[in-house]
Amino acid sequence: MIGAGPAGLGAALALGDSAIVLESQETVAGLCGTLTLDGAIFDLGGHSFHTPHPAIRRLVFDALEMEQQNRDAWCWLNGEWIRYPFQQHFSELADSDSRHACQIGLDAAGGWQDAANFDEYLDRRFGRGITGLFMRPYNRKLWGADLTRLDTEWVAERVAAPVGTAESSMSESRRRSPLPREAVIAYPAKGGYGEIFQALARRVADLRFRQCVTSIDPRSSTLRTANGETASWRRIISTLPLPALLRLIPNVPAAISSAVSELEAVPITLVMLVLDGRHETLRQRIYCPDKDIIGHKIVLNHNSSRWLRTLPRHGVQVELSEFNPFSSSTDVRSLVNAVVAGLLRMGVIPSPDYVRRTKVFRIPFGYPVQTHSRSNIVALAQHWLREHRIYTVGRFGEWAYVNSDEALYRGHCLGMKLAVSESTQCGGPPRQPAAVVR
Repeated sequence: MIGAGPAGLGAALALGDSAIVLESQETVAGLCGTLTLDGAIFDLGGHSFHTPHPAIRRLVFDALEMEQQNRDAWCWLNGEWIRYPFQQHFSELADSDSRHACQIGLDAAGGWQDAANFDEYLDRRFGRGITGLFMRPYNRKLWGADLTRLDTEWVAERVAAPVGTAESSMSESRRRSPLPREAVIAYPAKGGYGEIFQALARRVADLRFRQCVTSIDPRSSTLRTANGETASWRRIISTLPLPALLRLIPNVPAAISSAVSELEAVPITLVMLVLDGRHETLRQRIYCPDKDIIGHKIVLNHNSSRWLRTLPRHGVQVELSEFNPFSSSTDVRSLVNAVVAGLLRMGVIPSPDYVRRTKVFRIPFGYPVQTHSRSNIVALAQHWLREHRIYTVGRFGEWAYVNSDEALYRGHCLGMKLAVSESTQCGGPPRQPAAVVR
C-alpha cells in the first residue's frame, strides 16, 4: 500500500500480515490529519464521522472511544444566520421578497433529472431564487465560475434536496446522503479527528514511515524510495493522486498520460486562528456564499466534542478554494487580516485581541472536480494499471468526491477482494484477512 490515509489503512486491515504500508510522512491519516497549535486543535478541512456502512462504523467505534452529538450547521447570507441547508430553511430569511422569490422559483422548478450539467441542475432543482441567493454563489466560491464543467452524478450524495422532499437516511439506503443540519455525527472523545486513524494504524502489521516512493517498475515488480531502498511487490494498492502515480511508472502510454493530465483538482488554503479563551457558541460549521467574506466554509473545531470545549484555547478555521483571489496571495498578513475582518463582521470572534496565533496551510489536492470526462478517464487509467497489478483507491486514487468513511470502506473492500484473489491463485483456501470487527 502506498499511503496511510483512510483508504490505505482500510486495505491494510483487510490484507492483514501480507500488507506493507509505505507512508511518506511521519504520521498517518493524510487529509484527515490533525494539527495542534498553541493548545488548539485543528482538523485539515474539518471532519466528523458519519457513515452508511455498518461494518465501518463498528470498526471505528471498536478502535477508540467516540462521542456522538447533533450536528449544528448554519449559513451566513447577507448579514443573516439561516439554518443549514439553505434550501430547506430559506423561510427564515427576514426579507419577505427574498422568501417569496425562493418559494416561487422552487414551485416552478422541475426536470432536474435531465440536467446537462451542475449549473443547469441547480436552476432545475431549486429554482432561480434559491439558486441565485445561495446555491450558485456558494458553489462558485468553491468550484469556480464555470459550474457547467461539472456533471451531476455526485449531487445525490452531496447536495441536500429542497424543503418538502423526502430523502432516505444513510442507514436506510446504505449509501451516503447529504447531511441535514442536526444529523447525529461522531467524533473522537479525546483529541482530533486524526485519532481515528492513529487507532486503526495500531492494528496494521507493517507500517513504515518516511518512505516516499520515487519509482515503480512493473516489469521487475520493484519500487524505489527516496532514501535509496528497493522493494519487491506482488501487487500495489496506491492512494496517490492518479497523475502523481503515473509519473512514477515508466512507459505509460501517451494516451493515458494525456487523459489523466486533464483531471482537475481544487487546491484549498486553510487559515487557522488560535483563540485565547472560549467562544461561547455551539455552531460547528458555517457555509458562506457572500463574496465579501473570505472563505466558503468556516469550521469551529472546538465544538466537535466535550473534551475540545474544555481546552483553554479554541480554534477557528476558514477554508478558501484556489478560486478565491486571496488563495494564491503571498501576502499572508493581508490574507489573515481579511479573514479576521470577515469573522468579526459575522460575530464569529468578538475581537481581534482574542487571536493568539495564526497559520496558513495550503493543500494542493483538496477536492477532485467531478467533470464530465472524469469517470471515463479514471476507468481508462485503472484498466491499464490493473493489467500491471497496480490498483488505485481513495479520494484522489479514484478522483471521487468521497468522505473519509467511504475511502476507508472502499480501501477495505479492495483489500478483501485482493486477499481472496491471491489465495485462490495460490491454490489454497482463501486466507483470513484482518477482521473489520474485533
